[in-house]
Amino acid sequence: MRTCAGCRTRDAQSALLRFAVRDEAPRLVPDPRRQFPGRGVSVHPRRACIVRAAKGGGFARSLRSQVAVDVEALCALIQSGYSARIEGLLMAALRKRAASLGSDATRAALRDGSARLVVLARDAAGRRGEVVSLAERDGLLVIEHGTKSQLGRLVGRDELGVFAILDERIASELATVVSLAQDLSEAE
Repeated sequence: MRTCAGCRTRDAQSALLRFAVRDEAPRLVPDPRRQFPGRGVSVHPRRACIVRAAKGGGFARSLRSQVAVDVEALCALIQSGYSARIEGLLMAALRKRAASLGSDATRAALRDGSARLVVLARDAAGRRGEVVSLAERDGLLVIEHGTKSQLGRLVGRDELGVFAILDERIASELATVVSLAQDLSEAE
């Protein structure tokens, strides 16, 4: 159990994000793997808790020293880590051959029940509504990530608008990371 330096509530260590001071000029950085040496501070990975820890002195109190905290830069750094994790999970699904690429393959996976989660490019159009309806009918999460060209680059195509994740563990982890990223981007 740890105490969040923002909201001051106790929670499981796994529910909190550890931050550590790095470099000579004190700079706070996320330490999700809890591997950096020295004193650390735990905060819920939510914008509201990070803001409270910065403005209310929670970071300084826990670290027992003054440290400059740029909340926007810190949130952007965390968000970047979440995006990298999402892309890593998408690549894991591809390597494991646990992904159906394209709208036809995704619709087929939704119809036969093998889809566990659907990933849509933000700029996807076409049969987007049909794919979303099929996924929602089955109670599946639909996440938006990147653009068609960014998703295409992951799979070696020019563009990719939609694909289904077929592996339950990868889908579950993706849902968790996407939820954390959304909590971080929500305004106070």
